[in-house]
This record gives sequence, C-alpha cells and structure tokens, in this order.
Amino acid sequence: MNKHDLLKLNVVPEGREPWLDYQSYVTLGRLFDVVQPPGQNIIDSNYAALHSFLVAIAGLELPMEAASIHFNAFTLLRRGYKVEDITETEYKNLIRLMAGLEQPDKNDMELYDSGGHRDLYTYLTQMMGLFVEPGRGPVWYRAQALIDRYQQLEKETV
Repeated sequence: MNKHDLLKLNVVPEGREPWLDYQSYVTLGRLFDVVQPPGQNIIDSNYAALHSFLVAIAGLELPMEAASIHFNAFTLLRRGYKVEDITETEYKNLIRLMAGLEQPDKNDMELYDSGGHRDLYTYLTQMMGLFVEPGRGPVWYRAQALIDRYQQLEKETV
C-alpha cells in the first residue's frame, strides 16, 4: 500500500488538538501494541478491540478494515493526549519535585518504594488526582508534559 492509499484511510480530523485524556491514550497504546501490522485484512480479536476503542472512546467513524484501524490508531498515538491545565501552585510543586531527578527512559516501568520518582508519583496521583502509570518513565514524562503545558499557556497570555 502506497502513501496515497494510506492517506485515504485517515479519518482523524486534521488540525484538531489532541482530545484523548491520558488514561485513554495509555489504553490506546496498549491495544495498538498487541496488533500485528495489517496483512491480509484479517480482523482478529485484537483488531476488533482496537476498532471498538477508536469508535466508542475516540469518536472516529472508520471501517472494520485492518489497514484503516492500524493507520488511525497510529495517527492518534502520534497526536498525543490532551494535557490538563494546572495551577501556579501545582506548577511550582512539580518543578520542586522534579529538581535533580534523572530523566528516565520513557518505558522505564520501575518505581521504587521511596525516592524522588515515588514522591512525584504520589503527588500526581494523590494530591492532583491524576492517572499515571506506576513507573519512573511514565511519571517523569507525565509531569514534564504538565510543566510544558503550563509554560506554553503562560507565554500565550503574555
């Protein structure tokens, strides 16, 4: 399948800001990881689950075709998730908690019982009430996305 044929499969609205929340984005990633690249357009239970997610959760209207499902799921994953707005106090606390933390690999799923990444995880989940996968990578990148979003909004208001 060439690039022109693939682009015909796209049903993700162009230019629309990400609309999936973080938890849905993580679920989409898990569903996408278990499907095989499209071959003979055979729809197995993994593709059916991914199609169901794209229709019910992401709100897309797409055919039950492996190539279309795979392409649109990939497009949504590349688009990212809607990062929540945070308060100035939350921003300052995140900056304080992240000071000195090493930047882990995005897929680093270890989270020790104590330490800076655990403190950051506790703050995000218990104090801010956000969903974060337990792991140094997800915690660090989730907090960094919140900080980046806050800084972006601050620049726009100046």
